[in-house]
Amino acid sequence: MSPRFKIGVIEEDTNYRHELVLNISRHTDLSVCLHTATTTAAQSFLQQQPHLLLLGMPPGTQQQIDDIKVLKSLQPAMLIVVMTADEDPQVIQQAFDKGADGYILKTDLFHNITRKLVHMLEYDQPVVSQQLFRYLLYRNKGEKPIPQTNLTKKEKEITDLVLEGLPYKSIAAKLNLSLNTIQYHMKNIFYKLGIKTKSELFKMFYQ
Repeated sequence: MSPRFKIGVIEEDTNYRHELVLNISRHTDLSVCLHTATTTAAQSFLQQQPHLLLLGMPPGTQQQIDDIKVLKSLQPAMLIVVMTADEDPQVIQQAFDKGADGYILKTDLFHNITRKLVHMLEYDQPVVSQQLFRYLLYRNKGEKPIPQTNLTKKEKEITDLVLEGLPYKSIAAKLNLSLNTIQYHMKNIFYKLGIKTKSELFKMFYQ
């Protein structure tokens, strides 16, 4: 069976890039359709239409952050996940503001990165390293609540659990509801908030 998802990788560290590509290629659901050192070089390969692009970003650089918007304009449907060692909250915010769909640290193990990519592609849930997720959750808790106009008590409860990173199956088990019921509630939540995906819900909360 051929892989379901195509991944692109832009990373200037040759050793890290090759090791990452090797680990991604081992997963039966993933294939690497391009890997290169620079955004400029990658643009000629975007015709292969990767479902997700991993964008390496050295600490203290602005160019790759600006490249996110350019890449999104070339392939609007493509998900972009920033890879970096930079935990600066301002950099994280800028990346999401420019259109990044996820942000992972290079300290993550390769097999964890691969697992997160598959989860993102299958369930449309933004990829964020666990330590960054805790930071974002703490930063926003009680500080910038999402618009919850007309949401029922149950819809608010489900929304909060989604924002904590729980998959639908876990939410269903936690609330003693069926998976179909959770999915039904999510459709209503998306409609009331004027969004279509969980990525938009996370961005509404994080940004």
